[in-house]
Amino acid sequence: MRKHLLTTLSTLGAAAALPGQAIASVCATNPTLPSCDITRVPEIDALQGGAALAALAAIVLIVWERHRRAA
Repeated sequence: MRKHLLTTLSTLGAAAALPGQAIASVCATNPTLPSCDITRVPEIDALQGGAALAALAAIVLIVWERHRRAA
């Protein structure tokens, strides 16, 4: 029973991926189609990501320390 369930789930997963692959192959051959609009996403480098995480950690630590001292 378990093997049958896993086979069914893997088949459904492969079938769900097919439309995306079909669209990708059509867009690769003719990128001027209206359904092939590419959305550009801004990238963030490691330095900016690290700085953002450090700023977030500092804010969390400051808030935690203020709550600790108030108690």
